[in-house]
Amino acid sequence: MLHARKEPHFESINFDYEQPTLATIGQPKWTIIVKDLLVSCKIGVYPHEYNRPQQVMINLKCDYYAPAPTPQIEISQVLCYDQLVQSIQAFIKKDHVYFIETLAEEIANICFADKRVQATRIKVEKLEAIPDVKSVGVEIVRIRKD
Repeated sequence: MLHARKEPHFESINFDYEQPTLATIGQPKWTIIVKDLLVSCKIGVYPHEYNRPQQVMINLKCDYYAPAPTPQIEISQVLCYDQLVQSIQAFIKKDHVYFIETLAEEIANICFADKRVQATRIKVEKLEAIPDVKSVGVEIVRIRKD
């Protein structure tokens, strides 16, 4: 008899995944948080969804290593949440996205464009998909393999 594997809950995942490397030894781990990014998105597979943007809520966390900030540090030395949000918004404005899972994966790719990002947790919710339901969505966790 096959048993479905139970996936861990988003909030309970242990992220003690990193192995020290020459690049990260002595550097603290930071987590960038983007909470409740509300965007208008052309998303969905049904005909009634093609021409009507829907409200989508995005939450994400990106774990990365970097030296501790000092007053002399330049913005390029930290993971900039503003640039991250702008990149996500630019992607969403480009095209229609058929699946919410695709959107979550694309957001992960945006996060991993910065080579310092080691892991990302992304939650994407459609707020208007089903009447009488607050939201439907997907959560993913991705860890850099390279």
